[in-house]
Amino acid sequence: MQRLKMVRVGIGKSFFSGPESLSALLTNNDRIFERNRVLDPRPQNWLVRKVVENVRGTFPQLVFELAGVWGALVDCTPDAKPVISKVEQVDGLILAAGCSGHGFGLGPGVGFLASQLIGGETPCVDPTDFRSSQLVDGSKLEIGSL
Repeated sequence: MQRLKMVRVGIGKSFFSGPESLSALLTNNDRIFERNRVLDPRPQNWLVRKVVENVRGTFPQLVFELAGVWGALVDCTPDAKPVISKVEQVDGLILAAGCSGHGFGLGPGVGFLASQLIGGETPCVDPTDFRSSQLVDGSKLEIGSL
């Protein structure tokens, strides 16, 4: 429930004509995603103001001005664990995503495990908890905190 408070739903033009639109789902065009490679969301100014207020309240001795802000999307999984696995439906595809905002810190480990899967090596850790199929095979997922 705490994570749901931060969810904001919006509909943009891509909903009607982008790769996630109904018309895209009904097409046989396997290149539909090539038109929408870069997502550049606007920053949520209300959230920026709230963060600045919290920082100033916590550290009143800190004097600063924001030079700029930018928006980004965070790839999240329901259990806040990354997916690092082969995708059985697509031969040769290894997915390494869903770091839930922790990709910078997890990146070296995620990359190392993914490289081992790509190379057919024995993984350095048991990759079972990171398999992509757990998101669709009915596995019980513990909702993680971000």
